[in-house]
Amino acid sequence: MSQETVERTMEDAIRSEIEKENLQSTIDQLIREVVAEEAGQSSEVDPEIVVARLLDSTSIQSLVQRVLATTPTRQQSQPPKTNLPLKVKEQVVEGRQYLYLHVCGGRAFIDYLGIKATPRDGNQTSLTVHLALNSQRFVTSGVPCVCEPQFNEGFLFDLQLLKPGLSNKVDNSELLSLDCTITVAVVRHEGQQGSPTTLLSVHEVEWRSLLTQPSGTTKIVCQLMGIGSEQEVPIGLLDMEATLVPAMAYPLQASVVSKYLQERKTLVGERRRLFNTYAQKWWQEYLDASASHSSRLLQLFAMDECGKYRFVCEFVRRLEVGRLLKSPEEAARWISVMPSSTLHQLPAGSNKLWYTLPIALIARSLGTESKCCLLCSILLGYGLDAWVCAGTRRSGSPHAWVMTRGPYCAVTFWETTTGSRYLHKVGQKAAHGYGTISAVFSDSSFYANSQASDKIEYCSFSLEDSSAWKMMSPSAISSMIVKSPCLVPLTPASSEENKRSSDMEVQLRVYIIEHRSDTGLSSNFDDHLSYILTPALWSYERRAVDGDGGTEGRGTELFSAALMHTVPEGHTFKAFPFHFVHCSPRRAFTTILNSGIGREIVECRGDKVSLAVRCLTVCYPEHVYVTWLVVACSYRPIG
Repeated sequence: MSQETVERTMEDAIRSEIEKENLQSTIDQLIREVVAEEAGQSSEVDPEIVVARLLDSTSIQSLVQRVLATTPTRQQSQPPKTNLPLKVKEQVVEGRQYLYLHVCGGRAFIDYLGIKATPRDGNQTSLTVHLALNSQRFVTSGVPCVCEPQFNEGFLFDLQLLKPGLSNKVDNSELLSLDCTITVAVVRHEGQQGSPTTLLSVHEVEWRSLLTQPSGTTKIVCQLMGIGSEQEVPIGLLDMEATLVPAMAYPLQASVVSKYLQERKTLVGERRRLFNTYAQKWWQEYLDASASHSSRLLQLFAMDECGKYRFVCEFVRRLEVGRLLKSPEEAARWISVMPSSTLHQLPAGSNKLWYTLPIALIARSLGTESKCCLLCSILLGYGLDAWVCAGTRRSGSPHAWVMTRGPYCAVTFWETTTGSRYLHKVGQKAAHGYGTISAVFSDSSFYANSQASDKIEYCSFSLEDSSAWKMMSPSAISSMIVKSPCLVPLTPASSEENKRSSDMEVQLRVYIIEHRSDTGLSSNFDDHLSYILTPALWSYERRAVDGDGGTEGRGTELFSAALMHTVPEGHTFKAFPFHFVHCSPRRAFTTILNSGIGREIVECRGDKVSLAVRCLTVCYPEHVYVTWLVVACSYRPIG
């Protein structure tokens, strides 16, 4: 806002206040009194003295305060400068909105009272703070476990990423509508990296109160409480400072923000109340259908890390974890080698804890149910028809595992404790050890077993058969779940291979776009289709290493199942893999064009054409690189 505009706005506001309060007669009377007083002392009246006396009057001071409260000043139109570390300033891109969160330190960690800090030796127990906002994750360096841990690190969250596809900088109203909090998790590490960890506390930070601050900065004190049923046990305090970068020119009124947040909280509470009422009615209908149903282990709600009871479908979300897990099988292996968690509860507690995302990734030590929800989420991200199964082992003890349904209703069970997979065949006793099944659920559906027998070898998994499975209302479930996919990158052990793959993939996209443009064709890349191509590439490399033809067959089956759930009906899918012993995008693109099928895919024509390209680089000793590359397209034929 220009200086002239500000001055003109203030003049209008002053005139309006004078007319509204009928101050003109008061001002005239004040001027007459001042002039008469000054004229009695001197033959001349100084105008500056008259103005000064007017400004000191109660009426004029009240007028000035009202005008300043309702009118943007020149200082307000230019947000104050924030003192950010140099490395953070270098990350800031003009035209984008950021949130800088500085972890200043901890207090009152009474479990470590009397313990003195010593220089880190690599084996000392330490504390770290994890911060997560949707797909953005950060973690502080470890500090010694003492009563006042000396955290002192800041992290920059890009708020623009919370509004995908928005090119302009998000404004106040758009920021207020971003219904996502910052998850703060405190973790204790028993020693060196890779040693056992313990999740101590999880806290949600509501950052939108910043929108009321003219400076764009506020101090936050997090009251850290225990995990699960220990939610009433205090752990300590965490001091933080949050800053909007840049600060907003025109902050929102505190009453507006408070009212919006309260309305959202009320809306969520009402949705949960209505769902609980529906769930109780649905459960009673299930019990009334057969006397045997009451003996089946069917769980609708579970306690999360904050001690709140959630509908079990809320623990599953379609999850894409980036490049670090190259196939569903590798994801199963990774989860199977995670340590099993101990129960976070007081001696009187009896509730098993389930972790939500991204806490399941941060905690690392997970129970069987949390492992199943995490694996199911990842398999859904790979495009598979995945479900969490609840039932018992043959011994009768409660158990959970994961199921995927492939082409022609082929059913595979995934055991998260071992990473093993079992093909289910009706009437045949398999080696998995599962006894009965009571229910299956995913990120959007819940089915209870209504078959005469719940013994798993006799059960049909045609969930669409209403006589065999009782379904909960999709609309009721929809009111409780987050519909958007979860994009949470895993923390890499080494980024060299993945960086080379990513860089090559980006450059190949550029070459394809340029080539299609030269031939008069537009280019549209499907990121999800590219993502699910990764398992196929990984199966090629495993077969080359292991020499196991069966491995390729199993990988192909899963890949085909993913395509069936990804490629729209009526569309044609084409793909072709390439193998190189270099990482040159230009040489790779030349090879693609020299291949008949490769050129056909790159120059694909049709209706709703979607392109995909995926690279997988494997690093071997002496800087020898092997690259697997696949180009693909999906389109609807014309004519």
